[in-house]
Amino acid sequence: MDTTTSDLTAALLPLFPDFGSEGRHLVPVLFRLLGRGYPVDAEELADRAEWAAEAVRRLLDGWRGVRYDEDGRIIGFWGLDLFPTRHHLRVGERDLFAWGAWDPLVLPFLLEEEVALTSRCFATDDDILLRVAPQGVLDSEPEDVRLAFRVPETEAVRYGVRAAFNQHIGFLAGPEPEAGWRDLPPGTQVLSLEEGFRLGQAVWTHLLDGEP
Repeated sequence: MDTTTSDLTAALLPLFPDFGSEGRHLVPVLFRLLGRGYPVDAEELADRAEWAAEAVRRLLDGWRGVRYDEDGRIIGFWGLDLFPTRHHLRVGERDLFAWGAWDPLVLPFLLEEEVALTSRCFATDDDILLRVAPQGVLDSEPEDVRLAFRVPETEAVRYGVRAAFNQHIGFLAGPEPEAGWRDLPPGTQVLSLEEGFRLGQAVWTHLLDGEP
C-alpha cells in the first residue's frame, strides 16, 4: 500500500461503524440485495444471512450510513442508493445511484460487478463517464478525470454520512486550471481514479476482513 493510500485509510476508518465479526458477514449480503434495485427489509436480509430478524435489526440500529423508506425498508447503505442522485450507475440492466463521487469507484468491488457511471465535474459541471470493474477502473471520458478528496470531519459524519462526504469529495475533469483545482479547500488532495479505487478497496478490505 502506498503512503497516500495508507495515510488516507488510517484517517477514514474511524468514520465508519465498527461492523464487528457479525456485521462483517451481514454487510456484503446487504450490498448484494440492495444492488438488485429493490428496497430490502430486515426479514429478507435475515433470511439471506441465515440470522434471526431481531438480531439483524439490532445491528442495523447501531450503524450510521443506512437510509430507510417510510415502511422501514433499506433504500440506501454506505454509498449505494435506490433513488436518483448526481451519480447514476448502470449495473447490468439495473439503474442504481451513488451518494458521492468516491462511491462509484468502491461499489464495483463490493457488488462484484462492473459499473458504468454517468456523473458531472463538481467544478465545471462537465459530463463524466466511467466504467469500473471489481478489479479497477477500465476507462473514463474525458481521459483526465481526477478525484478531489478531503477527509470529512468526524462530527460531520456523525451528523450525516452522505452530506459529510459529498461536501468534500468530487470529480474533476479537464486540465488543472480549467477544472478549478486552485479553488479547492485546504487539505484537499487530488487523486487519480485508480488511487481512489485502491483507497476504497483498502478501507473496505479492512472493514470487512479486519486486515490493514
